[in-house]
Amino acid sequence: MQKSLVKNSVFYMFYNLLNMLFPFITSIYVARILLPASVGEVAYAQNIVSYFSVLAFLGIPTYGVREIAKVRNNKKELSIVFSELFIINGISTFFFSAAYYFFVISVVAKNSNLLLYCVVGLTVILNMLNISWFFEGLEEFGYISLRNAVFKLIMFVLVVLMVKSENDIIQYALISVLGVAGNNIFNIVYSKKFIYFTTKDLNLKRHLRPIFLLLFVNLAIEIYTLVDTTMLGTMSSKENVAYYYYASKVNKIFLQITNTVTMVLVPRISLYYKEKKMEEFNIVLTKALKIICIMAIPIIVGVQFVAPTAFAGVFGDIYFKSGNVEKILSLVLLISPIGYLLGSRVMLVSNHESKMIFCVGMGAVVNVIGNMILIPRYLEMGAAMASVISEVVVMVLYLQQGRKIFKLGNYQFTVGKALIAGIGEGVSLCVMNKLFGISVSSFVFEGVFAIVVYLIILLLLKEDMIMQYMKLFLMKLRMN
Repeated sequence: MQKSLVKNSVFYMFYNLLNMLFPFITSIYVARILLPASVGEVAYAQNIVSYFSVLAFLGIPTYGVREIAKVRNNKKELSIVFSELFIINGISTFFFSAAYYFFVISVVAKNSNLLLYCVVGLTVILNMLNISWFFEGLEEFGYISLRNAVFKLIMFVLVVLMVKSENDIIQYALISVLGVAGNNIFNIVYSKKFIYFTTKDLNLKRHLRPIFLLLFVNLAIEIYTLVDTTMLGTMSSKENVAYYYYASKVNKIFLQITNTVTMVLVPRISLYYKEKKMEEFNIVLTKALKIICIMAIPIIVGVQFVAPTAFAGVFGDIYFKSGNVEKILSLVLLISPIGYLLGSRVMLVSNHESKMIFCVGMGAVVNVIGNMILIPRYLEMGAAMASVISEVVVMVLYLQQGRKIFKLGNYQFTVGKALIAGIGEGVSLCVMNKLFGISVSSFVFEGVFAIVVYLIILLLLKEDMIMQYMKLFLMKLRMN
């Protein structure tokens, strides 16, 4: 409880900024070197691997954060819980790594680049050493941010040095794997500061039911987030996969921004719920919902005005189509975080994991059906439409289940004011486009100007969250 939510939010924002900056710069370089066909081939291979990674992880990334947060003040209990989850993860990783390579050799190798799939598949094996959930449970977001910065920089340098032509897809895939390996190994070494590995007094069985419940939840989530690329790759060309891949990649960057506060709050709301501090629990949820709306709305509005030109200018003219895909996918930036916060996070901390299976399962079914109908006619645009529809279904079902547990405070005024400010932002972008046109050289300036307009309108409307943070900022200035 001693850790500051503000500091953790800053650290996690920095972490997400690094997650955005280096992959974004790397993507620009790779997009121009590998071109759509090669980018699509690597993206499709990584997409297949993701299914096995989810299976190997079981539900530990989600479950582990909650369980570590509960015992983080007791080193003995902390060490026991960590050791139990680490052993379970090791067993599952061995099994699903073998399953992946059997699948590759028996099915994929007949029609695809066997070496590429073997290299990318190393991420499944390295899953055994991935203990990020441990540090998130401890709220060690400062360490997470620093470690991430180092390895993102190393990966970027390696990509520039080793990826020189569209034939260098193996080098590109291998560098991605090395980045994962470095992060995981460093995590293992650093974890010794907090815990010791033990084989005494372990009870693996107590974790199996919630872990497998969350496995089904995570698998369903991955199905409706990964199946777009999988079905697009089988029903169209690798070029269409590349157009969707870059739109999805950029959208995930924006999604990380809107989910920042939610991710930081997961250990805290777990603790509040465990200690039956329901007033604090509800206050934190309400505050997080307000921040999500304030952050998501201006991004969605901005994307509608600049996406196609921005994608063409940044990644190359050939990726203009990705901008149109992003205009559709951007709607998820508000839908998904709300469902994630008030649905899956609330059900997770209140031990209602089984209800999550139904919600995300329905989302997966809707997404598969949507892809079957829309991809043949609209290709990558159809995949984006199906994704948005499935996210809406999941959010609605999450809220129906989650509202029985939480009681939100007054958030409607914040949503209304954010929408008004969003309209003002859109008007300012229209005016700027008329005056300066839409170009790569102008969209950064126009984007910054539009965000300033958005914030000024919120200040004029005296939106309470903005006013609170403005007062804190002014107090800090006076103290300095």
